[in-house]
Amino acid sequence: MEKAEQSGDANTWVGLWSRESASNAEKMRPYLRPRPNAHYTSSKVFVQGGEAALLGQISEEQFVGMRLIKEDGLWKIKDQIWSDKPYHAGSVYAMIPPPAGAFERAGAPWQNVATAFDKADGAKRGWQVRATYDESFLYIRIELSTPIPAPGSQAEKPPMGWPVMKVGVSGVGEFVLHATANIGDQATFDESGRANSHRHYVEYWLMLERADQMIFQAWAGLHPDPLVQAGEHFFDVRVPLRTMGVADARHTKITIGDAQWPKSAIFSLEVQQYR
Repeated sequence: MEKAEQSGDANTWVGLWSRESASNAEKMRPYLRPRPNAHYTSSKVFVQGGEAALLGQISEEQFVGMRLIKEDGLWKIKDQIWSDKPYHAGSVYAMIPPPAGAFERAGAPWQNVATAFDKADGAKRGWQVRATYDESFLYIRIELSTPIPAPGSQAEKPPMGWPVMKVGVSGVGEFVLHATANIGDQATFDESGRANSHRHYVEYWLMLERADQMIFQAWAGLHPDPLVQAGEHFFDVRVPLRTMGVADARHTKITIGDAQWPKSAIFSLEVQQYR
């Protein structure tokens, strides 16, 4: 990629992309010009089977994250994201999530997972929380007393009511977890490029951070995301354990609560490992 951008070699640059992304890469062909000063460095590479994630940098203020897949024995770029801040090294484990853990392989039996509130208190609040973890993920389910729209469906107001959460991991520290819903705007445009209609839809968002530094974020709205699911009465998120520095779940204790816990707790829950 660096050599292709330095020389403005559009054919080579487009050829670096996967088959599913090639059409979008082709759209960039007219904008490719020689950039002799382009210089890429990589800071983190994670490979899992035929998938890979790479974090890198192209200038002092431009950072890149890439997902790659193997096609015909060669690594091809699936997609790219850019930022003016470095990506957290742990984000690669969310870019390429681990295989399904024991909880998912068992069919995700949420009915067997302990709740944060008793039945009466949960009904009064209008929401309930369950959480468990296995060798791959921390699973958190927010249960709502009223139905919530599926990601990408039309809505004017997002479901809400539950707090920002804090996650305590033994031997590692504390994390802040945002699991929220927002309203997006999908516009259509006329021949002159002006928006001629708007459709408001619900988008569910997950973000994990530590000490005010984002580790990763994920969205499910117009496009699905394996870490975020919602619909009917449930909002489910999956946090890859390695994003929190957990390599061996067998020797880990996890507690979740509201973000003010333990000072003014709405709830705190010692998460039980699924076995």
